[in-house]
Amino acid sequence: MEDQDAKAALREALETLRGDGPDMGAMQDAVPLLSAFLSKFAAPDFVCVMVPIPPTPGVAYPGVDGLRRAWDDWGGTFASVRAEFEEILESNAHLVMLVKQIAVTRHGGVELTQPSAMVWSFEAGRVARLEFHLDRGAALRAGELDAAGPELPRV
Repeated sequence: MEDQDAKAALREALETLRGDGPDMGAMQDAVPLLSAFLSKFAAPDFVCVMVPIPPTPGVAYPGVDGLRRAWDDWGGTFASVRAEFEEILESNAHLVMLVKQIAVTRHGGVELTQPSAMVWSFEAGRVARLEFHLDRGAALRAGELDAAGPELPRV
């Protein structure tokens, strides 16, 4: 399997996930779909990383089950978390999905909105790493995309 094949499968899975519009729904509902994809395409040493806003360090969750554990930790703070699709950008070894997260706190029901990104990294035809970023600039750098550079490939 080549990187392009895994990316093509990922594009198709993300299109299914986002459905007919930008609202991708509750993230806890998306985790089983993403896990199913990863069970087919993840590298043996796959890691999921939650990358907060600097200077707080990211937290790595190894293995395909790391995706579920990461979202249990992150989502446990909120009554609900949903995502709205914005754009997909691509470099040779990465696919970056820009989203807007809308979360409602468990206490007080306060709605918070945060521009965010998912960075999928490919090695040897497999998904080696999935990072969830709260800082889009950091996500673009992790995806080897320079926001100030030439026109980015759009999907």
